[in-house]
Amino acid sequence: MTSWHRYLGYAGLIPFIVLSLASLADIQHAHFFLLSYAALIFSFLGGILWGCSLQLSLAPHVSLVSISCMLWAWLWLLMPGYDWLIPAALSFVLLWLYEWFLLKQRVNRDFLKLRGQLSLVAAFFLLLSSL
Repeated sequence: MTSWHRYLGYAGLIPFIVLSLASLADIQHAHFFLLSYAALIFSFLGGILWGCSLQLSLAPHVSLVSISCMLWAWLWLLMPGYDWLIPAALSFVLLWLYEWFLLKQRVNRDFLKLRGQLSLVAAFFLLLSSL
């Protein structure tokens, strides 16, 4: 993993931060834009997990979890009457924990550390917006 990957990862937090603050300022549609971005990123994380399952020949449940990420995030957008920010925040943390325990022996430790940092910050701003 290069420093470029780290920069891109941290840059991916900018919409979480900006949209969370906009949501707290009650700017129109910021709440939905934040949730939409979170769904997009969560689906992306599922795609990363899918790639790991293919490359590392992991157990079949890993492929199931990777696909479930996309479907779960899609549900956030299909049911706009429900406030999905707290479940979304928990999802980011739980997926990272799943990856940590499953992949820590097989994947670059720096990658998992970065994933943890990014997921915790994303979860924090999702929770902050739910206030």
